[in-house]
Amino acid sequence: MAKILWLSGEYLLPADSGLYRYSLDMLNALREMGHKVRAIGRARSADDSQNADDDGTWTILPHRNVPMWKKMAHPAPVKVTEVWDRDYADAVQEALASYDPDIVLLDHLRVGAALDVIDGTVPSIYVSQNDETHVKEKMIPAAKGIRKAALFVDLKKMERFENNLLSRCDGVSAISIADIDTFQARNPKGPIVHTLPSYRGTRRPERTITKETPRRVAMISTLYWGAKIDNMVMALRGLKPLIDDGTEVVVFTGGYPPPDEVSRQYPKVRFEGYVDDFDKALADCRVGIVFEPVGGGFKMKTLDFIFHRVPLVTGHTSAMSLPLIPGKSVEEVRSETELAPLISSMLDDLDRLNDLQNTAFETCRDLFTSESARPLSNLVKAITSGTEKPK
Repeated sequence: MAKILWLSGEYLLPADSGLYRYSLDMLNALREMGHKVRAIGRARSADDSQNADDDGTWTILPHRNVPMWKKMAHPAPVKVTEVWDRDYADAVQEALASYDPDIVLLDHLRVGAALDVIDGTVPSIYVSQNDETHVKEKMIPAAKGIRKAALFVDLKKMERFENNLLSRCDGVSAISIADIDTFQARNPKGPIVHTLPSYRGTRRPERTITKETPRRVAMISTLYWGAKIDNMVMALRGLKPLIDDGTEVVVFTGGYPPPDEVSRQYPKVRFEGYVDDFDKALADCRVGIVFEPVGGGFKMKTLDFIFHRVPLVTGHTSAMSLPLIPGKSVEEVRSETELAPLISSMLDDLDRLNDLQNTAFETCRDLFTSESARPLSNLVKAITSGTEKPK
């Protein structure tokens, strides 16, 4: 098996968003499959700069706080400038010398500048979670004024940067078939594999929604990114008729408070912070909503709802790569205006709710395990087959 140097933008614990969960699950799965993995990432805040990981396999760099004007003035995309600097480059250089990896895995576009440090001395794989260029394009129409102009400038940087990654990395891991298609159209250097996430949370063996179950609708929306806030606002706008009629709506925000204007506009909505375990949080919900027209990739929160047996309503692009059938194991809407009428029609239809949650669970019962990382593991082995050092 291979010696892997794993580069993340930030330390992955706590895994309190889909970004960190996917990366951490892939890293752990590769270890379980026999690969040796060392990792580098930044502390997420100045308060935890000195924290050490549990097993000593991480190099944790100090948190980096860059003023927005410097991010915008930099030739790299904003996401890259948030984590990459000379200190990170030095840490990569030191790890290449002391650890002598067989391959470097670039966890997310944010660490793509490491290619200039590696400089072809070690093969590399870009572990993507989105077609970042496509995501940025979808953010622009909803923006206004200065933010719109800034997003457009960053889009051009993002496109150049991501194209460079695709053209220089020896392989790519994509989280969705849609991303594979768009990446293939951009002339990647190496093969692209489809690596679905693994799910390590609770798989609730049974559940029956009854008339005693609260008429509660839940969303999971970790508000660390502008696109997440945009998506939440669109969903709440679509749910407003239900909210005004007294339906309980709760949003789990991952510990990030909603913007003040959103809290003021939706005083009846309950915004919950970081949830360590969704077992209790989702136990009394009738419907889970994943409506995220802005952004791509795989929505990890769909698995939280499915495996906690909460009937799922999604936007038509928010359940990509899930083997669910609209009308049988999931309900889909194409616009925010369809949310309230659809949920109103199903909220008290107990048979429909239970059929949806049972069918979704059974469809996914044996999927999204650690084996989901097998395509990435196989790609690592294929690329390193001629470069692995004797063990």
